[in-house]
Amino acid sequence: MQKSVCALVCAAAAALAAPALQAAPEAVSGATVKVNIQGGAMPENVDAVTSASVVPEKLRQKIVPNGFTRDGKAKRVLFVVGDPRHESVEWDLVNTAAKHFMEKGLEVEIRDLYKIGFNPVLPLESFFHAKDGFGPAPKDVAVEQLIVSAADYIVFCYPNWHDSPNAITKGYTERVFSKQFAYRDTEKGLEGLLKDKGIFLIMNAGWVGMGRGSVGDGIPQKAGEKSNPIWDSYMTAYKTVWDDTAGFWGVKNLGQFVNDRTPGNHDADYAEKLQKLRDDLKASLDRNFGLK
Repeated sequence: MQKSVCALVCAAAAALAAPALQAAPEAVSGATVKVNIQGGAMPENVDAVTSASVVPEKLRQKIVPNGFTRDGKAKRVLFVVGDPRHESVEWDLVNTAAKHFMEKGLEVEIRDLYKIGFNPVLPLESFFHAKDGFGPAPKDVAVEQLIVSAADYIVFCYPNWHDSPNAITKGYTERVFSKQFAYRDTEKGLEGLLKDKGIFLIMNAGWVGMGRGSVGDGIPQKAGEKSNPIWDSYMTAYKTVWDDTAGFWGVKNLGQFVNDRTPGNHDADYAEKLQKLRDDLKASLDRNFGLK
């Protein structure tokens, strides 16, 4: 008997769904040169099959946020993190920034969206709450809104996967920053309700023009250039999106730190290059947040 198309498709899907990589990718790190490898075992060089940036285990940071206190005397920084890989360079930047803020006397909370299982999908039953402010906030959204309300700064952190906030981070903004919470209608138009707050972006990228920081911080490609125009084009686009978002919510866009110069995992001076990346981020935070 001839197999149905459905049966053939289901069989193929099952084969594709079978685990191809057996070892945990965070356990190893390898070269940045990518090659096509087939097989059922994780190769020694994890970066041979993935474009993910993996920090060697011995160089990873473990940071525990000090949390928001009730007295409210110190400025509060909320990190909203959309990266499932705690071994990633993105998370290293998060940990570096969190530690730096705490050392400067600020209070830090981290919302690890994957860890808390945040649902980024805006369902029909709460669509009109998010869009028009109708009805009570869903329970998970209400929790996040309490934390956002307590924060002075909100730092959005995610890897650059498709040149925009990834799904879980974008869903967080759509569901949590709802109408009547983040903005409202007035006779003069929309009014942002989150005044006296600031937002900031920390994003690790694969290739958006070779730079580190924001507009003007690209590596010149030609004589006479101050920055790589490709990099500046991307940075301007990201800045424009977050400027618009900031205006919508009534907050101030404090800037962005985008890294497009991750050291290769087989570089002999990897530790030194990673430290330079961390130092560059801290310098950016000092400038943009007015830290001393």
